Amino acid sequence: MNKNKNMAREQHEEENALVIWNISNCPIPVGHDPLQVVPRIQTALEKLRRDRPYGSLSITAISDNLTEIPGEDVMRKLSSSGISLKHAHALPSFSETGVQTDLYQWASRNPPPATIMVITGHEELEHLASTFSGLEEEGYRILPTYPQSNPAPPSLPKLCFWETLLSDADNKLVTTSRLIFHGTGGYPWSCSVCYFDAPILEDFTNHLKSETHAYFEWDRFASKNKIDRTNPANMQLGRSEEWDLLAKPDMMRRAEVLKLRGAFAPPRSRPVDANSFKEPFKSGE
Repeated sequence: MNKNKNMAREQHEEENALVIWNISNCPIPVGHDPLQVVPRIQTALEKLRRDRPYGSLSITAISDNLTEIPGEDVMRKLSSSGISLKHAHALPSFSETGVQTDLYQWASRNPPPATIMVITGHEELEHLASTFSGLEEEGYRILPTYPQSNPAPPSLPKLCFWETLLSDADNKLVTTSRLIFHGTGGYPWSCSVCYFDAPILEDFTNHLKSETHAYFEWDRFASKNKIDRTNPANMQLGRSEEWDLLAKPDMMRRAEVLKLRGAFAPPRSRPVDANSFKEPFKSGE
């Protein structure tokens, strides 16, 4: 009985930690071993921690093109070290990546005291300022980490620079955190554009190269730029059978919606050259 009470007390005294890493803004510098990212983050957290030891640690790396930054080989190394990977649209801005939702969902499962480290550029950190303030008021500790070469305003504390974190080779420091996967839907690999969760890395990388993913990227791009998605000239029809199977029904559905709305339909979007859309995820590339 006493043993169980002691274990419960120890678990209560532990402090869980979450790390959200914008790998597009803060890539791994050339020459650094991707397998050392987790130990470096653990070391940095230990040096900055309060009186409690860390319990579980969740690290999620986010990019708008993981197959390019950091690339498939590095993706595999990061995944093997326990880092979750998330594809999100419209980086480097955090405004459309769902990071705020991720932070609040994690906080709902991990009451304070707990630590949240966000690694990105200072502009993105400023976008999250109100979110950080609310979490701090609830008892969470926020550790912003950003590139040293990216000048930050006085409002951001100079707690940790990204380059310093990666170059710290203090292997004598004993870390207490236990790394766990933190992915949406319970899986460590996710795509917030397509609401796709992958149980294995191969499924995730195949998804990022698929026409289905490319179409949803196009759909988000078209929506953001007010492109008329009922105009066949804007739909890149004929690019592939899979693309056409997705695009044609969607185009007809949107046309029917506009027809039903009648006089209340929004003004027709401007025509845009379909080739203006960047296609980094075309099949076979």
